[in-house]
Amino acid sequence: MAIGLLLRETMSGWLTLDNNAEAQRLPFAFSIAAFTTRIFSLSTPRYFRGRVTLGGEHFPCEGELTIRLGGPHYWLRFVHPVHGTLYLSGQKTYGRNGLLRSLITCPLTVFRQDTPVGEAEVAYRDSILLFAFRALRLVREENAYTEYGAAQ
Repeated sequence: MAIGLLLRETMSGWLTLDNNAEAQRLPFAFSIAAFTTRIFSLSTPRYFRGRVTLGGEHFPCEGELTIRLGGPHYWLRFVHPVHGTLYLSGQKTYGRNGLLRSLITCPLTVFRQDTPVGEAEVAYRDSILLFAFRALRLVREENAYTEYGAAQ
């Protein structure tokens, strides 16, 4: 198997469903392991597996992280026992709402069957200065998703 770049990160914040009022924000977080063998191609989509935490419950998730010039784009999908399959999509926008906030914060739209049903906002809460040392690793492809199940 090939060697590639593994990015592990956790982002946390809030999520609302069905256009609930701001008071109905649920604690939301996702932890991902995103991998690619195309180490030097920044814009290559990186498939990931991970875990979503919503309101204290944990669910497996999958998705893609694509690094773009304006900021990283995330999409992820998970199955909730009450709300069904939820799909979240969003992008960090560098420079908007202050440089530091834009580096760590990602607004997301929540969809169910292609219909927007809510919104979320997550942020990277660990040290930005240590990101490269804590989040990035060179690993063999077969070991990329060991924490979240075997690679497909």
